[in-house]
Amino acid sequence: MADNDLSRRRWIGRVTFALLCLFIIFTHMIPLETVPPSLGGSSLLPIEQRGATQAGDTEIEEFFDPIRWIAPHFLILIAATWVTRRPSFAPVWVIAIVFLLADFLFQRPPGLWTALVIILTEILRGRSRSMRTLPFWLEWATVAAGIVTISVIYWVTLSIVLVPQAALGLALIQLTLTLLAYPLVVFVSYALFGVSRPAPGATDELGHRI
Repeated sequence: MADNDLSRRRWIGRVTFALLCLFIIFTHMIPLETVPPSLGGSSLLPIEQRGATQAGDTEIEEFFDPIRWIAPHFLILIAATWVTRRPSFAPVWVIAIVFLLADFLFQRPPGLWTALVIILTEILRGRSRSMRTLPFWLEWATVAAGIVTISVIYWVTLSIVLVPQAALGLALIQLTLTLLAYPLVVFVSYALFGVSRPAPGATDELGHRI
């Protein structure tokens, strides 16, 4: 009976993690074209449209790209938080499916960002038990260092193969917001979903280490 309860809790956690990731993907796909340019977008520089006037002069009309809100990478924050604090709730195969789906929907090179995220989350998973005794700021620094590392690798790789990317300034703004949002994601995960760090040496009902 205890084994069934443990298995049920794990599957509830996995389903919750998957649904939460799908919700984040859905919210990123909602067009937000009415926000001011100060929140960022695909371009903050005006596009010039040239046309001939009746006098033969060139008329220049300026307009802006459609603006989109630059949200933090909540998807990777959720994955990093859950795999660090409750690894059984975020198995590698769920992370792979979710991020590969995001690659296709967001029109990114399929598999590259997914592979980098899997490498990061598996490193965090392997260190999850040792990180339980760390103060929060060290946990935050560890996750932040990992996110910065894979972000730089991703940006450099796309630059080498000449894949169009967002402006570097916008990418840095998004990365900064992502790192600053980690404590908020940790708090929400704990307050709403009960995802917290187990005590060192904690065991389940069957005596297995969590």
